Amino acid sequence: MKVEELVAKIMQVPLSTLQDSSGPATLKAWSSLKHIQLVAALEEAYGVKLNAYEMQRLTSLAKVRRILQERGIEV
Repeated sequence: MKVEELVAKIMQVPLSTLQDSSGPATLKAWSSLKHIQLVAALEEAYGVKLNAYEMQRLTSLAKVRRILQERGIEV
């Protein structure tokens, strides 16, 4: 599953509404609970364990991609 699809599924928003800048500041659905669900889904889907610093940096779709890329995951 692509990162965008995963974020759309967790946030329960149409994929077409997501942009690189989409995050808690722009998506009403991106609550603290959804953030934790997103972390769990990313860890499961990509086989990584995000540390606290990385979890805090998940503030937009672009940053989600960047963090995964920093871990050597092609997205």
